[in-house]
Amino acid sequence: MHQGAAARLVAEFKFGGQVVLGRVMAELAAPNFAAFLGSLPEAERTVVTWVPSHPHTRRVRGYNQAEVLAKVLAAGHGPLATAPLLKKTRRTRQQKELDRAARRENLRGVFAMNEGWKERVPASAGALLLVDDVFTTGATVQEASSVLSSASGLPVYVFTFCRAVGGGSERHD
Repeated sequence: MHQGAAARLVAEFKFGGQVVLGRVMAELAAPNFAAFLGSLPEAERTVVTWVPSHPHTRRVRGYNQAEVLAKVLAAGHGPLATAPLLKKTRRTRQQKELDRAARRENLRGVFAMNEGWKERVPASAGALLLVDDVFTTGATVQEASSVLSSASGLPVYVFTFCRAVGGGSERHD
C-alpha cells in the first residue's frame, strides 16, 4: 500500500533525487514481481517497459524513476528483455495536483511509441509488462497501456511498486 514507509520511499525516489532507492524498492517488490510474472502465460516471452517521463522532467530529475525500477526488476528475473517503447510527447501538470477526472484529461494523448520501437520488441514477444512506481487512479497506466496495446497488438500487463489508498486524495500517480 502507498502509505507510511512506502509513501516516503516513493517520494524520496521520485522527488528527492534518491536514485539508489530504486534498487531498494525493486528488492522489496521482487517477491511480488516474481509471483506476478509466474502468473503470466507468456512470462518467458515478456518484454518489460516503463512509463516515460517527459525529457524536461528527466533532465531536471536526472533519471526516470519508472525506468530505474523496471530495469532493476527485470535484471533480477531472467533477465527479462527491457525496451524503452514509449515517449511522453508533451509536458503535463503534476498528477499529484489533480483529481481523478483532471488526471485523465491531463494525460489524454500524451504518450506515443518511440521511433524504432518495433526493432526493440522481438518477434517472439508474447506480452508487454509496463512498470510504474505508484498506481493511484490508473490514469497513467491506462493511457500508456492503451498506446502500447494498440501499436503492438500484444497484451499489456501492469506492475507498480505500490498502490495508493484512499482514492483520488493520494498525492502520486
